[in-house]
Amino acid sequence: MRDLFAFIFLLIAGILLVPVLVAAIYMEFSHIPSFVLPAAISGGIGIIFRKKYDEEGNLRLGEAMLLVAIAWVLMSGFGAVPYIISLNLGPLNAMFESAAGFTATGLTILQGAEGWLVEVPPHSMLFWRSFTQWVGGVGVVVLFLAIIPRTGRFARLLFESEAREERMLPRIKDTARYIYKAYLLFTILGIIGFVLGGMGLFAAVNHSMTGIATGGFSVTADSFAGYGGPILAVAIFLMIMGAISFALHRKAFDGNWRALLNSWEVRLMIGLIALSALALALDVGIKNSIFQTTSALTGTGFSTTGLIPGDWSSFQKGVLTVLMVLGGGYGSTSSAIKLIRSIIIIGTLLWIIKRAFLPDRAIVPLKIGGVEYEEKDVMEASMYAFIYIGFLIVSSLLIMILMPDWSGIDVIFESASAQGNVGLSVGITEVAPSPVKWILIGQMLAGRLEILPYVALFYKITQKIGLH
Repeated sequence: MRDLFAFIFLLIAGILLVPVLVAAIYMEFSHIPSFVLPAAISGGIGIIFRKKYDEEGNLRLGEAMLLVAIAWVLMSGFGAVPYIISLNLGPLNAMFESAAGFTATGLTILQGAEGWLVEVPPHSMLFWRSFTQWVGGVGVVVLFLAIIPRTGRFARLLFESEAREERMLPRIKDTARYIYKAYLLFTILGIIGFVLGGMGLFAAVNHSMTGIATGGFSVTADSFAGYGGPILAVAIFLMIMGAISFALHRKAFDGNWRALLNSWEVRLMIGLIALSALALALDVGIKNSIFQTTSALTGTGFSTTGLIPGDWSSFQKGVLTVLMVLGGGYGSTSSAIKLIRSIIIIGTLLWIIKRAFLPDRAIVPLKIGGVEYEEKDVMEASMYAFIYIGFLIVSSLLIMILMPDWSGIDVIFESASAQGNVGLSVGITEVAPSPVKWILIGQMLAGRLEILPYVALFYKITQKIGLH
């Protein structure tokens, strides 16, 4: 796999060089070394790996999972260097901000941990934060597959290891390229919409990137609290588009709009947003309720109220927590459990109840929305939901032990936000001690790749040191 790591290091170098153009445009020349230095190191390592090793080998699923898990850690590590050099952040806080960016989470330490406000950093650093979310939104490996000359089983295993299975075109490489074309199209539409709504060009570019990525980083300290209705409407559109499967987008682009409108995931998404917004509207107003519920369910993290106010009730926080756990569509830029798994689990429960009233010999296939599901589909959905909730509970309990002054609902809210790659916060991230930040970083990374690649990495590490 060493030659594959060469491509990863070279890809990291290329990503780090993109903000150099922004720094040059805004004449922030003193910040250019913040990107060039880590890019040179990563690129140098990639070249060394590429020259020293030239192996093909047969990649197995376990190895693909390890490669993807390590790639995301490396990306976050190198991505932290600009924060250390330009903003003088400590290594842990820089790693936190970088991981939050690449995992499209949106939790940030720039609004409290070391005295920074989000408006203080230079344009190049603000762009870097947004760009990391744009890259991480559809996945580092998707970008990797879109540019490398590899196809076949190799590409398929890497694609699946990053929690993606939908193949819209015969070749995985073509699928990856299509995803980025659609992604870029929505980004451009978002920029145009924001500018027409009255937002400045720089803010529009950043918010469009983080909106379609369902990331949530903003270039203002209060996120979207200071913007009017037209801009909020564009943001809601981007968040929903980002949370819809790219496979459905392709069908819609091909003229099959009914596939989009008839999707159970889309219907459930709109229904949950509507019901949750109604539940919160009396307390926070219809505008805030629609925006906040959309932000929570899609895993974006944009906010019209800044941080979630401390005087919000446990019920209000609970509603948003449930939405953050459910997440958006499968094959989208959203994370968490995903709506299709919830649909399968609920459909299976109804199917079991229906079967209980029929003769034992009756053959009743499990059909949901006209699609027949097999036992393995139910097992996969149920098992992942179980693992996801279990990981969330354990992480939340650890944070409760380390931060006993915070209420249980606040801790679960913050933990669900990190693991669901959302970014809404009750303020825990700002004051979290180092162990809690590491827990949240672990949740962000694990949640982005649907946990299993990091379970595989942990298993391999313990195997290497002889623990089993």
